[in-house]
Amino acid sequence: MQANTLHRALTLISVSLTPLSSLAAEPTLGLNGSGELGFTDSSGNTTSTTLFAALRLDYNQARYAIKSNFETNYKSEDNVQTEERYLIDLQYNRYYNPEHNYYSFVAGKFEKNRFASIELDTTLSLGLGKQLFKNKTTRFIGEAGLAQQVTSYTNDVIEDDQSQTAARLKLDLTHQINAQVAFSQDITYLNGTQQTTFESNTGFKVKVADRMNLKASYKVRHNDSPAAGTKETDTQTLLTLIYDF
Repeated sequence: MQANTLHRALTLISVSLTPLSSLAAEPTLGLNGSGELGFTDSSGNTTSTTLFAALRLDYNQARYAIKSNFETNYKSEDNVQTEERYLIDLQYNRYYNPEHNYYSFVAGKFEKNRFASIELDTTLSLGLGKQLFKNKTTRFIGEAGLAQQVTSYTNDVIEDDQSQTAARLKLDLTHQINAQVAFSQDITYLNGTQQTTFESNTGFKVKVADRMNLKASYKVRHNDSPAAGTKETDTQTLLTLIYDF
């Protein structure tokens, strides 16, 4: 790389409404959540721009909870757009004991992914959830259910719209390593008659100040039967700065 090559990176910035606290504590009643806004920009031999934004909101009550997640991804390389994805994920949990160890759920996930040739992917699911393990630092939750998935493709591919019934499995692990470092891992597996999808989100959050945290995350999305001309697996690495309030 030549000496006059310019390289700058603006660290991904996130805003979170959920403070880093003991994982064993029960969720705060009422509305809470987190918001992220991330941006990186580099120039030189290669010019690239990446934007990631997310908003997560939870409404918790003694007998039920409503969870929501909204995400958008944008990326361009050498002024050519290479990624555009939007996600809405909603879930209602109905708890059957004060400890929230058992619950039933109804969920809806809506995704638009231009560069995976997906006009709209809709997944509606219902099932049961169980808290498999919990102590002062660790919480491990499992969910199992059935889903109905409908995938509409963009006009630039020849695939017909797909509709399938699928089994849905999800595992969610959170662990407070120490007062400064927290680990999170969730895996969602959807096995249907026409396609199988797998999604993994891995993250480490490090507390750097009273209300400031640095988070590194790695995301994997896999579809064993994608649209023609698209890859089966997408990966994404993010570094974010989180402000809690």
